[in-house]
Amino acid sequence: MAQLSTLIPLVRERCGGVLEKFALDHLKRAYQKFCAESLYLARSQQFNQGETAALAVEDNHAFGGVNFVLDANGHELERGLDYSVSVDGEVYLTKITPAYRVFYFITPLFTLPDSFDANDILINKYAEYLADGAASTLMKMPNTQWTDISLSQYYQRNFIDGYRLAYREAVNALDEQRPIKQREFY
Repeated sequence: MAQLSTLIPLVRERCGGVLEKFALDHLKRAYQKFCAESLYLARSQQFNQGETAALAVEDNHAFGGVNFVLDANGHELERGLDYSVSVDGEVYLTKITPAYRVFYFITPLFTLPDSFDANDILINKYAEYLADGAASTLMKMPNTQWTDISLSQYYQRNFIDGYRLAYREAVNALDEQRPIKQREFY
């Protein structure tokens, strides 16, 4: 796992003179927003009939939501009819099937420790966008040497482009696992 503190030099390239503590705090906020908007931290877990389907969530993360559930034959189950999901990430199956796979996502907690281990792939692949997100909020701080609202808006647009790109990647990866539903047209 990678430390967010490794991205501080990228933030300092955008916001000269920013204190390390400020840069790290804003990187944590950018990471949280990036993960929540992109659904990049997708997971899947297999369960057998009768098992308690408590979804595994890593330290310093929370359950985000269920994307879809497949039965033992690979058919997609219908939410509300075949299964339900609690707020804390337990799946309750109402359809009888010997096994099922749950595809879900997690998000970082609102308060993260400074030594938080972030997702390696996300940090390596989207480092520039995360630094843009941190810079966009840092530059909105009033009465600092790095305050620049117009440049903040530029970095905000880049950050949004980054998590939209990651969202498309995450959705495409999920769609590869999801079966194609046949529709009836009249």
